Amino acid sequence: MKLLKKIGLTFFMLISSLGIYVYACGYIDWFGYDYQSMFTPEVVIDNSYQSMFYAPQNLFYGYENLDNVERFNSDFVSDWSNYIGKSESKEAIAYYLLNDSAAQYIPKLINKKSIKGAKYNLNLKNQESKDFLEFLQIAKEVEKFSVRYDYYWDYENNEKVGIDLKTIATIEKYYNQLENRSNFYKNRIWFQIVKAKFYSTNSDDVIDFFETTSNKQPKNLLYYKALEYVAGVYYRQRNFEKSNLLFAKIFDEAPKLRKNALYFFHPEDEATFQKQLQNADSIETKAAMWAIYGYYTDEFRAMQEIYKLDSQSEHIDFLLSRWVNIQESNINIYQENEITSLKKYHKEIKTTINQKQLKWITEVASKPELLHNPEIWNLAVGYLDIFQGNYKNAEKQFSDAAKNINSDNQLAKNQIRLFQLINKISQIEKIDKSAESELIEDLNWLYLNTENENSFGTLRIDYATVWIKKYLSAVYKNQKNDLMSELLYSDRNFILQEKNLDKVIQLFESKNKTAFEKFIVDVYKYNINDLYESKAIFLFHTGNLDDAIEFYQKIKPMPIRVFNYGTRRYISVDSENTDSKIIELYGNPFNGRISDCSDCDHRANQKIKYSPLTMLIKMKEMKTNIDNNHEVFNNALLIGNAYYNSSYYGNARAFYYNSIINNNFFMSNLNVDDANSNLVLDFNQAFKYYNIALNAAENDEQRAKATFMLAKIERNNYYSKNYMDLKSFNKMKSSKIFSDWSSFKSLKENYSDTKYYQEVIKECGDFRDYVGIYK
Repeated sequence: MKLLKKIGLTFFMLISSLGIYVYACGYIDWFGYDYQSMFTPEVVIDNSYQSMFYAPQNLFYGYENLDNVERFNSDFVSDWSNYIGKSESKEAIAYYLLNDSAAQYIPKLINKKSIKGAKYNLNLKNQESKDFLEFLQIAKEVEKFSVRYDYYWDYENNEKVGIDLKTIATIEKYYNQLENRSNFYKNRIWFQIVKAKFYSTNSDDVIDFFETTSNKQPKNLLYYKALEYVAGVYYRQRNFEKSNLLFAKIFDEAPKLRKNALYFFHPEDEATFQKQLQNADSIETKAAMWAIYGYYTDEFRAMQEIYKLDSQSEHIDFLLSRWVNIQESNINIYQENEITSLKKYHKEIKTTINQKQLKWITEVASKPELLHNPEIWNLAVGYLDIFQGNYKNAEKQFSDAAKNINSDNQLAKNQIRLFQLINKISQIEKIDKSAESELIEDLNWLYLNTENENSFGTLRIDYATVWIKKYLSAVYKNQKNDLMSELLYSDRNFILQEKNLDKVIQLFESKNKTAFEKFIVDVYKYNINDLYESKAIFLFHTGNLDDAIEFYQKIKPMPIRVFNYGTRRYISVDSENTDSKIIELYGNPFNGRISDCSDCDHRANQKIKYSPLTMLIKMKEMKTNIDNNHEVFNNALLIGNAYYNSSYYGNARAFYYNSIINNNFFMSNLNVDDANSNLVLDFNQAFKYYNIALNAAENDEQRAKATFMLAKIERNNYYSKNYMDLKSFNKMKSSKIFSDWSSFKSLKENYSDTKYYQEVIKECGDFRDYVGIYK
C-alpha cells in the first residue's frame, strides 16, 4: 500500500525548515465545491478539520495557505492583552507585536528615549507592560531568522543563515533567571528559545532542550508549536518514525495545528506505517495516525480502523464527510448531463454508490450512542438513502439528525431541509396541483430566499438548484406539459418557436397565476424583458413594425436577481443600464455602404445614435411616408438598409443580441446557430424594400444603387448557404466565391454608364471580379 495514491510526493517537501512550504495551494475548484455536491461538511464538523474536507482539485480545502504566518496573530494579541490588562491598549499591543516597522522603537522604549513617529506609545506602568517590552526585544531578534521571504524558485542559492549560538545562550541565560517572574512570561521566553534553536546552526539542540524543560510548560498553543519544531528536527534527520508520531500527537491534541501536522506527516509503505502505529503511545495517537492515513489514501479503511480503536473519536467524522463527498461526485453528474428518463436516472444512481461500504456506514449510524457526532452519520445515511430509493428511511435519518443538532445551528437546519426537499422530489413520478402546493414553500425558500437570517452560509445549494429544476422539468416532459418543462429547465429549441414564446409571455402576463406558476416565472432562465424583446424581433422580422414597437415599449428597467457567493444569499441588481430598448446600436442602421465595413460605421461620427426602439420608430415613420407615396425611393432604400444592417452582415447586428436569440456573435463571427439562422441570415424584408425602391426609382443612378443593394443580398445568401461554417469559409479562396447573380448581371448590363457603377467597380472586389469573368 502506498499512502501517496492520490497526492504526489512533491507535496511533502520540507525545505530546510518548517518556515518554507511547497504544496498545491492552487485555487478553489473552478466551479465551486457545490458544483457536484449537496453534502456540506461544515454543518456539524469542528472547524479545525475544515482544511481537510474533500477538495477534488486541491490538497487542502478553502482559501488559507499553509504558510500563513498571520494565522495566530489574534491569539497572540489577545493573550498579551489579557496579561497586561488595561494599562496598554489592544491596538498598541498589536502594533508592536505584529508590525515590522515598530521594531525600531523597541530599543528607544527600553532606554526611555523619545519614540517620535511611532503610531502608539507604551505606558510601561506595570511589570506586565515591561515584560512585554523585554519579550519584544527577544522575539524581534529571533523573527529576523524565522520569517524569511526567499525566492521560492531559487532554493538552492538562497543563503541559509542561522541564529548565532551566543545570542541563544544569552536568551537562555536570561530565561534561567526568571524564577520569580510570571508563568505566562516564562512560557513566552521558553518558546522563543525553542524557536531560536530551531533556526540556529545547531537545530538538533531543540530536542534535548524540549525534553528537559517541557514538563514545566502548560500544554497550550505554544507548547504544541514547540513540539512541532521538535518533530521538524526529526524530519530533517529523516527519522520519520519519531516525526510522524509527534505530528500525529499534535494532530490529535492541538486542533489549530492539525493542518500543519497533516501536511508534514511523512507517508510510508504499509509495513513501515504499521510498525509506527505499534509504537504510538496512546489510542488517541493511533486514531490520529489512521485519520491522516485516511486523508491521503483510503477514507473508508481509516474509518473502520478508528472505529475499532475508539468509536467516539472525532477524527472519524471528517473522514466520513470526505467519503460522502467522493461518493456523491459520481452521482451528481447532472449539472452537465440531462435527465432524459426518470427510470434510467434512478437505476443508474442506485448502483453508483459502493453498496458494501454504505452498509457498514448504515450499521454504524444505527448505534448513535457509540459515536461522538451521530448527527453527521444520520445525515450521511439519509442523504445516500435517497439515491437508493429508501425514502422512508432517509426521512427517519433526517428526523434523528434534527434531534441532535444545536438549536442555534441554522446551517444544519438548512442542510436537513434541503435533503428533505431532495427526498420529496425524488419520489415524484407525476406532478399535479397538489404536488405543486406541497413543494412550493420549500422551493421558494431555496430559490427565492433573500432574508439575512435565512442566509445559506456555506450550504451547498448550487447543484441542488440545477438538479431540482432538471428533475421536475423531466417529470413535466413525461406528462407532455412542454410549457412547464421549459419554464423549469429551458430548451432553446422550444422558446425559439414563436408560438411557444407566445405561450410563455401569456403565462408571465397572467393575473391569475398559482403560487407554483409565480415561482417558475421567477426562476425561469429568461425574464419578461427577454421575452418582450424576442417577440419584438420576431415581429420585426415579419415586417410588423407597429407590434414590434409595442413590445419594445413594454420593456421596463427591472431588478435582476443574482446569487451573491460572498454573502451566500440572493440579491437584486438594478438592470437599467442593460435595458435593451435604450442600448445604442454601434453603427447607423440607415447607412448603405458599397462594401460592408461594420467597424468603419462604428467609428464614424454619428449625429444621431439609434437604439432598437428609436430605429423602429424611425422605420415606421418612413413606412408611413411610403404608404402616403412620399419620397418612396429614399424611404424604401433606408428601410431596406435598416433591415440589411440588422442582419448578421450589417453594422447594427447588435439588434439581435438577445439572451434568447443568441447567435454566437461573441464566440466567432463565422458561426450562426441553426436554430436562429432564419432570423439573423434572412433578407426577405430588406429584399422587399429594396425592390420597392427600385420600382420607385426616378433615374438610372437610383436604379443602379437599388440594384446593387439587391446584389449584396444575393451574394450574402450565397455565402450563408455555402460558407457559413469555419471549414467552408477557409476554402473560399480556392473555390467559387460568387455566381452569376441576376442583380450583378442587371447592374453590369443596364447601368454601366452611371457614376454609381464606377464607384462599385472601385470599391467592390467581388463585382470587379465578376465583371472580369462575365465579360
